[in-house]
Amino acid sequence: MSKNHLRSALASALAALLAGCGGSDAPPPADPLARYQNQTVEWNDCSAYLEKDPEGYAQKLGPRLQCAQVQVPQDYQDPDAAAVTISVMRVRAAHTPQKKPHLFFNPGGPGVDGQFMALYFSRMFSLGSEQTAVGKKYLEMDASYNFVGFSPRGVGDSTNLLCIGNQLVYPTLNSQWGTEPDNVRKLTDHAQFTAQNCQKNPVAAHIHTDATARDMDLMRHLLGDEKLHYYGISYGTWLGFWYAGLFPERAGPMVLDSNMNFSRSIHEASIASKQGQALTFNEFIAPYAARHDDLLSLGANATLVKANLQSVGRQVTEALIPLNATERAESYLLTSYLATLKAAMETQRLLDQKKTLADIADILQSEIHIPNEPLDAAFKLAAQRMVSNLQAQATPGYYEAPQLFYLSSMDSVFDAVVCNDEPLLNKDQDHWVKTGFALAQALPIVANAVARQPCIHWKDRKAYTKPTMEALQSASVLMLQSQYDVPTPSSGALETFAQLPAARMVYVENEGGHGLLFYGTECVDLAVYDHLLGKPPAPRQTTCQGKPLALDEKPAKALGPVQAAHFSDPEQAQRLYQRLRQGLDAATRHGRAF
Repeated sequence: MSKNHLRSALASALAALLAGCGGSDAPPPADPLARYQNQTVEWNDCSAYLEKDPEGYAQKLGPRLQCAQVQVPQDYQDPDAAAVTISVMRVRAAHTPQKKPHLFFNPGGPGVDGQFMALYFSRMFSLGSEQTAVGKKYLEMDASYNFVGFSPRGVGDSTNLLCIGNQLVYPTLNSQWGTEPDNVRKLTDHAQFTAQNCQKNPVAAHIHTDATARDMDLMRHLLGDEKLHYYGISYGTWLGFWYAGLFPERAGPMVLDSNMNFSRSIHEASIASKQGQALTFNEFIAPYAARHDDLLSLGANATLVKANLQSVGRQVTEALIPLNATERAESYLLTSYLATLKAAMETQRLLDQKKTLADIADILQSEIHIPNEPLDAAFKLAAQRMVSNLQAQATPGYYEAPQLFYLSSMDSVFDAVVCNDEPLLNKDQDHWVKTGFALAQALPIVANAVARQPCIHWKDRKAYTKPTMEALQSASVLMLQSQYDVPTPSSGALETFAQLPAARMVYVENEGGHGLLFYGTECVDLAVYDHLLGKPPAPRQTTCQGKPLALDEKPAKALGPVQAAHFSDPEQAQRLYQRLRQGLDAATRHGRAF
């Protein structure tokens, strides 16, 4: 080849290379998200949401409390199509808010509305006391962040998903005794109706974790933050992992509290929660009850407590499960948990004596007394509810009284997210039925809910992929986990943690809490909030001891869920905490959350 030809060939190759790298004069392709990224967020007052603010927490914040509606693509794979609305609540820092990052919250579910988390977290932090190290840390958090809560797509004041139909659904037996073909058909019919009625709503295809993670990233951009700062609880940890795997370069400090096992499929999470219910009873609740057999008379050791619970029969079990008292093991819920177990065992004893329901109701209220006032009051309430359930279920035709199919937005979003996030690989209905009843056979407190698997019937899932564990190798998240967490068992959290070399964990032994926010000990809270504040990394794993349980204190006394010394106004902090927990616990009490 001549020199002139060689120069010409090299010039052509260089021009082609520059064109491929964007070096040509042609304009770059338009960003498909530009119209969303360039929108102006119009912040307004939050008066439309403040009717349920009797304590005036919001009013005390004045103009620092702001609300807005943000437009996001319904489908990120086709952003030029329809838009949906995300409702956002923000509390701005008291000083120089424009210089401070935003801390985003997600309370879990999926399907729980997180809008008010900004309000309650910010107010709790602002009540920190200068008298303790933990209280000072709360005040440091208050001074360092703007706080953001939002209604995830599908719930709250965001674009809603409701799954409604005209099919008739019937009451079901929810225990291990519900294996009769007619009852199994009712369970599996409900699963099929769920898929049919959710998927006929066009919004349902776009309710999934990938979309919510991208919604958070768009909100982060609109608020002007370089990185996402985040606190996620329960399913919120799944969302946090997904975000960190999707946008590793944009993931800032993240606390993931009460962790789902991101290393496994979301379809295993419902199985894990039922396994967690049995494990927590066997290893945490039964020994606790046995330590206080003088009060409860449930059994002098854990083996006897379990045996006594196993003696509860079909009728009482079907009345026990809807009470949902055993699906969580936070310290402040254990009084209700133990009282409900006692109500079930005493009811079974009286049924074995051939007592009528009217007689049982009278005996439980007037003849059985627990020498501990909170326990006795909780027992009376649990006994009343249990007998009421027994009476309803004994009504002729109770199991043949249908209702039109309806799922709340919370339940609709739960099923849509689970079925959309990952394909269900095992679509054998018999497998899920057998698995559900096998789990229910472990203990009378465990429902057969896994037998109702709507994802068997889910069709046309969108083509996106859950981030791999490899994508999370550099994720500097802090995982917060209790040993006896029911909905998200510690075994799954530890399995995920072992595969994330850059992660840190605070592990709380002898604790059953699900959501350890404002835990109130230096070991837990200083590590958690130092991480969010960007302090030097904690050790790979910090092991803390759980707080003493109420009946283990001498003399017995109820420990409040927040530690008074860490707050300048303990009574207001207590009320705020209760409001915050009501929102966090609502889905699990309803039985449809991780």
